[in-house]
Parts: sequence; structure tokens; C-alpha cells
Amino acid sequence: MEETNPIAAMATWVGALARGGLLMGHDEEEGVNLALRVLGEDGLSELREWFASQTSDVVSRERRGAIHACIWMAQADREVATEEVELLENVIAHSELPPKVQEELEAAIDEPLEPEDIAEELTQPGLRELMLALTWELAVIDNRIHDEERTAHHELAEAFGVADERAEAIRDAVLEDA
Repeated sequence: MEETNPIAAMATWVGALARGGLLMGHDEEEGVNLALRVLGEDGLSELREWFASQTSDVVSRERRGAIHACIWMAQADREVATEEVELLENVIAHSELPPKVQEELEAAIDEPLEPEDIAEELTQPGLRELMLALTWELAVIDNRIHDEERTAHHELAEAFGVADERAEAIRDAVLEDA
């Protein structure tokens, strides 16, 4: 499979949550490639069907949780690069969430939620796994994996109820193309 651009993959998936979790079109190919590697065709179909059946409140909650997961991982090494802040601010600005929620998310860039709180917002199992892949791609973007990033990813997987073996398989799927 093709190598994915982690920033493009994250942006397309978080952005797609505004449209009911659907990805379509050439510009969103990065996100689809990652989802297929992590979830497979059946898992991706299940995720799309789940989003299509949810209320706007549930979709908004999942969208907040997905953004919070990205913020958590960006903060893992406690050195949030300017590019990461700009990416997060861009994702928040295009999230279609109410202005008050966007302000809360922007504040979370400096003070992220704890994994357990993120798990209360991000509840869909397939989306949890996909966000673990996206956050791991962000961690390896600099071709180095810091101990703090490993710890943060493990804490997020644990809060999401993802077994160690599955979390490792998700990391391996990301590293195959890194």
C-alpha cells in the first residue's frame, strides 16, 4: 500500500467527522488508505454506517474527542511545534463545532484532557482505533519516537479499551509505511 501523509490523513478524518464520518474524493485518499490499513474494508464500512445512523450531538461529541486525542498526542513530548499548533488550530477552525467549543479545544492545546476524559467523548471503537493510528503517525512524523510519545500512546490505548496486542498491531500498520 501507499505511504500516507499523517497530517493529511489526520486532517481528512477529523474533517470528515463534520460530514457524518464519510470520506470521499481524491483529496481524502490519505485518510482512506490509513483507515483501510487499520480497520479493513469491513471495519471502514461499519464506521461509515455508524456515523450515518447517529444524531448530530453524537457526531459532535466524537469530533471533539478525535480532536482531543490529537491534542493529547501533540503534547506527549511536551514540545508542541509551531506546525503542530497551526495544524490543530486549523482542524479546530474547520470542525464546524460551535464557537464556544472551539475556544475550549484551543485552550486544550495548552492543557490537554486526560485520556479517560477523551475516552468519554470518543466512544466508537473503530474511530478509537483509527485515532490511535493517526496519533501514532503524528508521533513518528519526525522519524523519532520519544519515550513520552510511547507512554502517551499506551495511556490513550488503555483509556480507549484497546488491548495491548491490538494497539501494537495498529502501531505496526503505521510503521510499515513510515
